[in-house]
Amino acid sequence: MEWRKLDAAEFAAMVGMPTVGPSLPAECLALLELHDFAYRLAAPTERDRALSLVLGRIVAHDFSEAGPAGLGRWEHGWGENLARFQAADSDLSALMPAYIRPQWTVRLHGQFVVVRDPSFEAHWYEVFQGWLFREFFADAPIVYEFGCGSGINLAKLASIYPEKRYVGLDWAEASRAIVDSMSLRYDWNMEGRLFDFFHPDETLEIEAGAVVFTLGALEQTGQEYGAFLDYLLRFKPALCVHIEPVVEWYGETVEDYTAILFHNERRYWTGFVDRLQALAAQGRVEILKMKRTGFGSLCIEGYSQIIWRPV
Repeated sequence: MEWRKLDAAEFAAMVGMPTVGPSLPAECLALLELHDFAYRLAAPTERDRALSLVLGRIVAHDFSEAGPAGLGRWEHGWGENLARFQAADSDLSALMPAYIRPQWTVRLHGQFVVVRDPSFEAHWYEVFQGWLFREFFADAPIVYEFGCGSGINLAKLASIYPEKRYVGLDWAEASRAIVDSMSLRYDWNMEGRLFDFFHPDETLEIEAGAVVFTLGALEQTGQEYGAFLDYLLRFKPALCVHIEPVVEWYGETVEDYTAILFHNERRYWTGFVDRLQALAAQGRVEILKMKRTGFGSLCIEGYSQIIWRPV
């Protein structure tokens, strides 16, 4: 199998940039050159091994399930990031979530590919952040990230737009502590707050012109995202950006079928796209973009885009 390099044109197509018009931001282009983005299609034996690893986890139920019972697990996970952040003298590299881990096989364009650099996903994520935040967040006076976790996205946003205001919301106290620590250490206008998707704090009003953002967070709500969706419809942010796995967008390949099984076994969210489209048909929301990005880890694609706004 021949090696090829993920280049600017391929990345732009993945995220849904138009074929003509502005190119990727300079930072993204630099990162694509800096890191080793070489990959090749998995050989049959490598593909079989990847399938076996995913199916083995599903059969063994080697994972936790999403839902309202998971607070303790996330408190522990983000607590580990908080401890690393403090031990590293507030080095932002300590905020990388543990679920973005080094691996030699990832999902790309609906197939398993072998990568030359096991940090391929972490570096891809850097490029994706740089593109996403410049594409959709430039005009927002304030950004709310719901399910902000380790704070890695807020840190990147604040490094690009230090003049903006940020609210990081999560149901884990450790996450709030990370956000408040970043604010003090880097003098960012940033506040951490507790927030539960399953029981939204209706006293927290979203300011006019705000961008609301989730990344790998709403997946944890299963089919219980209705209260949060109603909350957004009530306060009408200028833009809602969701980067999440979308089970309905997989195809009919074996690779995609294993991702569907994994998604459903973990009880990740389902039905949100249909619900949003129904609201659009009622004239209550405007859907600006829906895009399967086609990239993910061994078990799942986690970077699909749903961009919308209440009307």
